[in-house]
Amino acid sequence: MSSRENLGPSREMQFGVWLPVYGGWLRVTDQSAEPDVANCLDIAKHAEGLGFDFLYASENLLNCIHGPEQAVADAWSMLSAVAATTESIGLCGAIKPGFRSPILVARMLDTLTKIARRPVAMNIVCGWWKTEFDVSGVDWLDHRRRYDRAEAFLRSIDSLFHPPVGMSTGELAARIATASSGEQSGSEDTEIIPTFGFREGAMPEVWVAGHSDRAVNLVAERGDCLFVNGMNDDDLVQQIQAVRREASKRGREVSIAANAYVLGAESSDEAKRRAADVVSKRNIDTIAFFRGVMDQSGGAAWADLEEEQMVDSNAGFELGLVGSFEEIQARIGDLAEMGINRIICQFDDPMRDAELFMKRVVRPLRSGWWNPSPATEAGSNSIRNLGM
Repeated sequence: MSSRENLGPSREMQFGVWLPVYGGWLRVTDQSAEPDVANCLDIAKHAEGLGFDFLYASENLLNCIHGPEQAVADAWSMLSAVAATTESIGLCGAIKPGFRSPILVARMLDTLTKIARRPVAMNIVCGWWKTEFDVSGVDWLDHRRRYDRAEAFLRSIDSLFHPPVGMSTGELAARIATASSGEQSGSEDTEIIPTFGFREGAMPEVWVAGHSDRAVNLVAERGDCLFVNGMNDDDLVQQIQAVRREASKRGREVSIAANAYVLGAESSDEAKRRAADVVSKRNIDTIAFFRGVMDQSGGAAWADLEEEQMVDSNAGFELGLVGSFEEIQARIGDLAEMGINRIICQFDDPMRDAELFMKRVVRPLRSGWWNPSPATEAGSNSIRNLGM
């Protein structure tokens, strides 16, 4: 089992809201590409008041939805503001190993936790946009070495929050310094003494984003939650089975989070009409640009996506939360039975649509939550309650 500072157990599905740090979520011709910081703060407070479990901020230094010529809000500056203006809702932010040193990230997390007065989770994203690395002065590595760097990064942060005895400050500093390059440093069994002022055992919950075998193995070895994009049900079940099998080999448990674009309506026909309208307005030029970027990355998640699937930046329509409110309730029950523990929701208009989703879908589900099968319940013990 993980020794993270976890956020409490829950058998229920948990629901989060993506903060729109890129502007609108969709690659369509009529969506704003300008991030609205004030709106993000309003959405955060609104989501907390509605009873959502957590907020998620994705870290990109370039706008990965509308293109590099557009602005993007910094995820961790945003989370700091959210932490200071909310009371209990869970917080999770993405981190790209190599863009910041492990000790800087540990210091950020420690400070943000104190601002928030509650635990904060981090999501490890190895990155897929070479230009973002180039303009940031960060070495662009192939897929394997990006995961080597992420593993070294996590090992270094864990060393800062779990200090036994046996390693000098200089030796620990050398280990942390290698994390940005992805090189190995020292024995995995070497114990550590310096704390640098970090509270022992306060290592945050760790998510890992990705679909590859390396992502599965990294979260099974060092993480708490695998964060996947939308995908078809067969692939989703295989992914869940793979990560839980690998975690079980290590005596650990891992929860599963999935991205979803949520489009609920009074009727199925209305929801389908709205979805068709979105797809009809897809920005072909932007989609073509990012297809080239993603092909260059070598990321498994992007290889087979059709143009329509790339309207949402994380294949959010694939999770199937488009339909009447009753159909979405039923679909969430199906996803829970597959082993999904958390759904991170993107909404066209979060101030409007998040409220409808909570009132018409989530609250009815919570009042009579599904009876999980033995397999589902076994996986649910590791769910971390982000602010519930």
